[in-house]
Amino acid sequence: MPKFIPPEIVASLVQTADIIEVIGNRVDLTKDRRGKEHIGLCPFHDDSNPSLTVNREKGLYWCWACQEGGTALDFLMKTERITFPEACEELSKITGIEIPKTEQVKAEDIQKERLKQLNRKAMGHFIDNLGKSEKAKEYLKTRGIDEKTAKEFSIGFDDSDGILKKFGTTVIERNKLLRYGLIKKKKYGKGYEDYFRDRITFPIKDNNGGVLGFAGRIRKMDYIRPKYLNSPETQIYKKKHVLYGMFEAHQSLLSSNEAIVVEGYTDVIALSKAGLGNSLATGGTAITDTQINNVFKLADKIIFCFDGDDPGKIAAWKACKLCLLNTKANKEAHFLILPENQDPDIYFSKMKNLNDNIKLNELSMGMSHDYLTAIKYSSSYLRIGSKIFGARS
Repeated sequence: MPKFIPPEIVASLVQTADIIEVIGNRVDLTKDRRGKEHIGLCPFHDDSNPSLTVNREKGLYWCWACQEGGTALDFLMKTERITFPEACEELSKITGIEIPKTEQVKAEDIQKERLKQLNRKAMGHFIDNLGKSEKAKEYLKTRGIDEKTAKEFSIGFDDSDGILKKFGTTVIERNKLLRYGLIKKKKYGKGYEDYFRDRITFPIKDNNGGVLGFAGRIRKMDYIRPKYLNSPETQIYKKKHVLYGMFEAHQSLLSSNEAIVVEGYTDVIALSKAGLGNSLATGGTAITDTQINNVFKLADKIIFCFDGDDPGKIAAWKACKLCLLNTKANKEAHFLILPENQDPDIYFSKMKNLNDNIKLNELSMGMSHDYLTAIKYSSSYLRIGSKIFGARS
């Protein structure tokens, strides 16, 4: 994506785009009595009486209640919470107007797209394998993951070097699979083997559904292999930048304006089944400032939900410190520490729906002085249900 877009291209995108089409795909619009403008419920505030006006001739929208207004470009940035270049790319797809790019940027974009396509093929292969493997499906059932949920999250299974056999028939193809982290050199002996061999696979996607990489979990603990294995870093997969569930949770994040951040992949799935579709996972690693800022682009409030053990409290303390540095105006960070020896996967899998428990907001705590002291020193009163409401930034 080019960092600089010529002003004349931006103007052409805005002038060519049909603002009724752009906004109408996101808001129900009807013609007003005069037939010159369209009206609808404003997405920028709690609107019960249509106060959003959209004028096709002027290419502008305006809300008479909250005073939000602008062009189709402004609307995309505000509703989708995307950057200016990303909004221009979206209008480019709608209008067919090409945004000029340097040859280097074009080559990088092509390579990134090819990598996403290869990952998507691998994901399809893993999904097919899961459907054929009774042992993998039985394991998922023990984790409370049925076929419907597995399909929703594109969960798969890499049985025995299927990627290598299917996509690595030539030296060039094998080198590509090796470079992109889908196969690896055997630890003992010559040759290659699948990177996620005999693992349940969880695809990690971007906001648009592009497959950036994978996480793989062993079915049985053998104390030799790591429980989880992530794709090696590539042009498109940076572990400290992405969160699991971004694509699946995207609409829930925008509609609720809240995000729940947990540690594990199955934690996200358990929360989703309990009706909390706005859940994301760090992938078992400590949260980073980049991840926090990426979440804040889509939601104004983050609720961190960590395990009740010491590592969970350490992770919460680190998140606290990062939030103090990165939380800006109108952004909030709250924390929910579960009882000891429980993680979100186990705790929330017992909930059939949100009515089975108190609202998460009532259980979570804000970053008050007492809370920061409690979490830092692991005070005994830091427990689920404690209510210490902190100040907003």
